[in-house]
Amino acid sequence: MSKLRTLGAVAVLVTTGVVWAWAAQGSSIAPLTGTDYAEIMNLYARYNQGSDFQDPELFLSAFAEDATIVRADGSSITGMDALEKEREERYRNGRTGDSGLRHRTGSQLITPTPQGATGVAYYVLLDVTTSPATIRFTGNYADDFVKTANGWKILKRTINRDAPRD
Repeated sequence: MSKLRTLGAVAVLVTTGVVWAWAAQGSSIAPLTGTDYAEIMNLYARYNQGSDFQDPELFLSAFAEDATIVRADGSSITGMDALEKEREERYRNGRTGDSGLRHRTGSQLITPTPQGATGVAYYVLLDVTTSPATIRFTGNYADDFVKTANGWKILKRTINRDAPRD
């Protein structure tokens, strides 16, 4: 009977050690501070308002130099030069100011990762030039964030659109 107890005690100790080692390995991800969360939340506002008010500087300030945007149609844009060019084309003829659209972002879930953080947020794109305002699109953003010398930035944004259901 004592061999059985010893074997049981060893099994408990080994299991405890494995669980402890696994938990310690997972704790190598640094937690985000309140300031980190606030800076990341501000990126959503920079993206939204930069787009809505056709302000390329504000829009681009949300992104890392080597950022990628993957659009809902699967096409993508990578790097600051390409992002700047895309904004120039979008706001051609010097068009600036209120676009009449409003990006509304909510339910952000931000999670620390070894590389920085990830986030998922719902969005609604409203056309406020109609009365009442109409919904153009809904969906979510799946984001990878990185902390740079200039603060947190979006490294990759994947834009997912909700599909209508019958």
